[in-house]
This record gives sequence, C-alpha cells and structure tokens, in this order.
Amino acid sequence: MDSSLLDTDWIWHPDWVDYGQGTAGGFVHFRKALQLDHVPSGPLVIQITADTKYKLYINHQNVHSGPVKGDEHMWFYDELDIQPFLKTGVNHIGIKVLRFFHASAHATSFPRMPIPGLFVRTPDKEARAKFGIQSDDSWETSLDTSLILRVDQDEDDFLHVYEKTNPDPGISSTSTLQWIRAVCLELPKSHGISPPWVLTPRMIPVAKVSPLSFQEIHNIQSSIPLSAWEDCLLNKDNRAPLVFPRGSVHHVELELPHHATAWPTFRFKRPDLPGSRLTVTYSEAYEDEPLSTPYARSKGDRRDTNKLLTGPQDEYYTSQAREEETFAPFHFRTLRFMALYILVSDQCPLELIGVELDMTHYPLDVLGGFSIPGAPEHDTYYQKMWRISVRTLTNCMHDCYEDCPFYEQLQYAMDVRSSCLFTYAAAGDDRMARQAIVQLHNSYRPGVGLIASRSPSHQLQIIPHFSLFWICTVADHFQHYADAGFTRRFLAACDGILETFARRIDSNLDLVSASQEALGTHWDFVDWTNEWRPMGIPPAAKRTGFQTYTNMIYAYTLRAAASVVGKTGRPAVASEYESRADAVIEAVRARCQVDTLFTDGLASSADLAEDFSQHNQIWAVLSGAVTGGAAHDLLVRSLPAARDMGLMPSRSVQDDTQHPKLTEPSMAMSFYMFRALSAVGGRLYDDLFHSLWGPWKAQISQNLTTWCEDDVTRRSDCHAWSCAPLYEFMFEVAGIYPGEAGWAVIAFKPRLSLFRDFECRVPLGGRLAPGVAHVSWKRGRDESTTLISVELQGVSEKAVPIRVELPNGQREEYVGPVVSLRV
Repeated sequence: MDSSLLDTDWIWHPDWVDYGQGTAGGFVHFRKALQLDHVPSGPLVIQITADTKYKLYINHQNVHSGPVKGDEHMWFYDELDIQPFLKTGVNHIGIKVLRFFHASAHATSFPRMPIPGLFVRTPDKEARAKFGIQSDDSWETSLDTSLILRVDQDEDDFLHVYEKTNPDPGISSTSTLQWIRAVCLELPKSHGISPPWVLTPRMIPVAKVSPLSFQEIHNIQSSIPLSAWEDCLLNKDNRAPLVFPRGSVHHVELELPHHATAWPTFRFKRPDLPGSRLTVTYSEAYEDEPLSTPYARSKGDRRDTNKLLTGPQDEYYTSQAREEETFAPFHFRTLRFMALYILVSDQCPLELIGVELDMTHYPLDVLGGFSIPGAPEHDTYYQKMWRISVRTLTNCMHDCYEDCPFYEQLQYAMDVRSSCLFTYAAAGDDRMARQAIVQLHNSYRPGVGLIASRSPSHQLQIIPHFSLFWICTVADHFQHYADAGFTRRFLAACDGILETFARRIDSNLDLVSASQEALGTHWDFVDWTNEWRPMGIPPAAKRTGFQTYTNMIYAYTLRAAASVVGKTGRPAVASEYESRADAVIEAVRARCQVDTLFTDGLASSADLAEDFSQHNQIWAVLSGAVTGGAAHDLLVRSLPAARDMGLMPSRSVQDDTQHPKLTEPSMAMSFYMFRALSAVGGRLYDDLFHSLWGPWKAQISQNLTTWCEDDVTRRSDCHAWSCAPLYEFMFEVAGIYPGEAGWAVIAFKPRLSLFRDFECRVPLGGRLAPGVAHVSWKRGRDESTTLISVELQGVSEKAVPIRVELPNGQREEYVGPVVSLRV
C-alpha cells in the first residue's frame, strides 16, 4: 500500500445507520462545487473509491463507476483523468455511493468492510492544494430515502441490486434531498494499524461500454398499436415518443439480439403529476413455470413467446423531478428479454421518450479465430459455437470472473480455472487471471488450510475441491506466462492446501477420506448431475466415506504443483509431490476399481447399480491411474459417443455390459473429458471430436445465444465454464500451445484429420504476447499431400523455436517466424 494514501481522510454521512429492514442497503449522495478560472491544460488525475460501490458525475455527466470488487487485503481504487469533463466557472462534482449493510447476509456477491466510506483525492499535492479535490468536510452529503434495494424476490438470492422507489411523491423526488456537511472518519493510521481498506490500484482495464438495441417486440397488451411501440423502442434513428392515457395499463415484452449485461435507462417526459408506476422484469428466456424458483427450471426454445418471462424486477414510481424523468438503475442488469408493465396515474398521462441500453463487460480483445474453407456445414456450426463462447465468456467478466451474471456474479475457483484457460485461448490476456489468482489467494485460511470456494464474497463458503482447482490455475498461469516472481507468492498456500488433503489420508486405506465437515461447513461438490441431486455429490461418498474423485484430483493437482515448484527452484518439493501422487494413485487402483472401471467410492462396498460415473474414468486418465492402451480402452468403454461410433477397445477385455450406465458429466466437466481424450494420444480425440458437441448444438437449436450452466437445473443461461470450444479450436485443433513455460518454445501439434482445409489465428502468451500464430493447412489436389504453414505475427523475437509433432509421428524443431511443411 502507498503510505501517502493515508494522508487523505475517508468521509461519510453522520446520520447513516448501517442496518435496515426490507432493504439490502442504501444510497448516499456527495457533492462539491469546484470553481475554475480556466480548465487545466493537462490531465487532472484523481484517485477514488468507496465502500461499497460508487458512481462519479461531473457537471451531471456520468464519468465512471467503481470500484472493482476487493477484499480486506486489497481494496481497489480508480485513477481517473477528469480534465475532459471540466469547464470554466462552477463545476458540479457528484458522487453516488451504494452501501450494502455489513451485518447482513444480503448481497453475497459484494464484499464490504465493517464501516462505510468514500475516498477521493488528487494524488499530486500541488494539484490537491490548488483544486481542493479530496475527501474532507468541505463535501456535502445526503441520504437518499427514495430507493430500497429489494430483498423480497425469490429470483434474487445473491445480488439484491434491484431497486424499488418510494411511491410517496414527497420522498421520491431528488429535489427533496437534505444536504449536510460530510464528516471525516476517525480511522487509525499509525503503530501498525490502518483503516479497514488496504488501498490498491485496480488490476484490470476499465469496462467496455457500447450501445445495444432491441430487435423485436412480443405479447403486447396495450391500447397503443404495435407500430407506435416499434417507432419508440426499435427505431433508434427517428424515435417517436409514446403517450399513455391517464389511468391506462400496458404490458410489452422486448427482445435483444442476444444475451447481454447492460445498463438500462428509461426516459420519460416530466409528468404534470407523479404516481405512475413502471415495473421492469429482466429475463434470460421464455420458459415454463419454474419447478423451483430460482434453482430448478423448465426451459426449451428460449424464444418460444407462448411461454413465460420470469425474473427479478425493478419498480419505479414517477415523480416531478426534472424536465426529463429518468430511471437508470445503479448496477448493470443481465437480460435477453425485458418485460415492461406500465400503470399510468389516474391524474395525468405519461409520455415515454425511450429505453436505452449500454452493454458493459471486460474489454476482451479477441485475437483468436478460425475458418473451415470448403466445409460450409462445419464452418457454420463451429463459427456459431465460437461466437457464442466468446459472448458467454465476456458476459461473465466484469469486476472479476463470474459464474453467471444473471444470478450470482461470484468468482468461483473451479470456474476460474476454465475461464482463465479460455481467456488465454481467445485473447492471450492474463490481466483478469492474475487478479483472480490473487483474490482467491487472499481468501486462504491457515486454520482451515483451504481457500474459499469463491472470492471476493460477503459470505465464506468452503468447497475443498475448489482449492485444488485454484492450484491448477496457478500452474496454468506459470505454464503460459512463466512469471516466477508472481507464482512464488502463492506456493506456501498451495503447499498448505495439499497438506490439508494429506492429513485426511486414512492410514489403513492410504486414501483421502471424505471431508469430515462435508455435512456441515464444507461442501464436497463434484458436478451437477441428475443422479447426484441435490448437492452434486456421488452417493458413494456418504455411504463409503471416500470419494475416488477427491483422490484423483488430489493426485492430478500434486503433479501440476510439482511441475511449477520444480521449475522455480524447489526440486526436492517437486519430487515429494510426485511421490505422494504415486502413493495415492496406487491406493486408488487397489481400492476403487471393479474389473476395468473405477468406482465413485470404495469398491469393496460399491453399489453396482449407481456407483459408476464417467467422471472417475476421465479423472483416472488425467491423474495417471490408468495410462497407455488401458487409458484408451477405458475411455472407449466409458463414453457413449465411442460406443455409438462402433469404436472398440484395442485389447481384448472382459465384456462390461453388466455395468450400469455411467453418470454423465455436465458442461463444466466435459472440458476435462476433452483433456482426457487428448491425454491418451492416438486418434481417439479426432475420432470423437465431431460427435461430442451434441450438448452445444442442442443449445443452438434451442435458440440460446450464450451457453447454459448445466442441463440439470437449467437455472442460468450464461455460464463461462461451458466455453470449451475456445480451448479446443486454438490449443487442440490448431495445435498451438506453450511447449515450455512462458512460450519459450511453441508446440505445434495440428489435428490434420479433423478438417480437410483449416485456417486459424492463435493468440500467444508469455514473452510472445500479444503475438498471433497464423496456422493453415490445405489438402493437395491429389489428396495424398497436405500443405501446412505456421507464421508468427506481432512477435518481436525472430528466432522462436517451434516444436512440430505431426499425426504421422514426424517430429522436428524449427526456428520461426515462418514454418512451411508438406506431408
């Protein structure tokens, strides 16, 4: 932390009470007038943050929203140049702060410290003295009693950002705000004691904002004709306002071209009298009545307008605030569809000027892409899958990686591992990945020996397996960026986590036992499957006291950690991790197999009707419990796609028709199915590639524009862990990936049999970022040869080693930037 940040006070409203009934928090306004004889010729930078979130306005223009979600170890602030927004004369600076109550379980997705506050200053002392921009008692402040943050909606268990205005016209007008002088908080700043916020510059770039328009209107219940609604809401070039007669009621449903995260703004002409009501429902899909709100849904065609739109709601009552009445929720909204219900006051008509949407998400610069010349049927589907994957990933990137923007906006460690890899594949960008690694590390609790399953968050949750996924994320980042200094910061926590699992090893069976806290504060979640409802845990775990999955992913993570510590100067620790992995895997082979299949728990007490899953066959390959030809045969026998294609094991084995159908993985775990297929080598990945995309193609046929969370609960229609196409096309199909840590060597292992002709751009990381590898291959006219090329662009180094491995077994090493081959 920059010690000079302690020179500036935090301020707040003296009458704020940090609790309340029927609301998750409240809004506090701050204002200050800045008199300028002239606008500064150069930048005027300020540093600003607040607990919990803020919006900065200068001369009534929305300048910025922040801060990025932080935690007790790292509270982010923004640095902004406000010079472009200033004018000669009086400048009005306004800051609106959303504060979630600390002593509340509401708004899980938003961490906050025990006390609220606002911090703002110019970092340059001379500028501070000249312009007086700092948080002190020269600011005026007011409590906004016109809004509540709703906690009364079944659709909203996590966010509580949805707003309801007070229908009392004497309260709902911002002109009635009572302004008083702000107070400086008396916070400790010496003797090793500091304010609760450890201020840190933001680690990720400012969000991208772009306009978005509705494309269609459905299910109108209104005296106003469709054409008039279209002129107001769809005709962005020549918008015509709508006038609703007094006492009238209107319902309309609006569709976007795709799923989005956006700030909506509803504009009305100032009514003569207050009291009209606007209710806005945000929805991801048309659906049948939910089986359980919000966790169990019944969805099919997302555009079937004969079904229902359900979701959380904003409720706004018009006042007489200004020439133009505007409702603009503080936090962005997630939606594919929007339903408007307008109840017009009996006292006067209401005029709607328009509804605007500003899409917002992380500014992901997608460098990757591909085309499949000569195969339009493949190109169409796979291009759709690529675009949907990019949209899904970006819609799950805001302050941090998010599991789903519609419901939770929480950064879960299992999800993060996949999202980081997908980001590397699509853009070669590790800025949010670095932040995620740090934030999850900040949640490490030595007394527990694990990180939180999600961080930052207002509520602690422990899913032990997710700590292992975090270690894998650290290892992945080192492989792609080789930042040893960054990586070493986390190795102590990695070792602590691995030791926590080691302490659970049963001395008689040599296996990691099920978490003793699994029925209490810990959740041994594995995957969302129908067979493992409602908690996503195999029944064998409770019955036998052991999960095979736990032992396999523990061994897998030990090997991943070994690869990192061995390359950062700790070969003895690497050797220890490998030995521990070998011991656990030996126990798995001895105690968790029936014939050739691995059971979900102890084989000695397995229920042969339900204790088998594809998960444990996949992880058996990934962990090294089975290798070589046996690994190939295990996947052939385990995956329905292989059996449907008539693939046979390479070796004669006992017929396994006696075994039950194996529990199938979700979209999230399917990523690891691809990893296992790649790991066994040979042609199995290629043979099954086109048949394994059924779940993704089914979603396209159901008119999804982002990938869903799973096919069990069908809760969320946008979940980044389902974006496997990003990884597969870049690192597997094109076959470009880091051959050595930090892309010191480029590995090139193209899968030439998947497509006759193929062209691809693969982002590079590490020392080669932001370069791109252009890969192409084309079958010759005689069909007997294939022309292959790799060309590196945007790479400053001229002599880049490229290690080539072709399907025919040919292995060569070349020096880039251009490699051309004929095979």
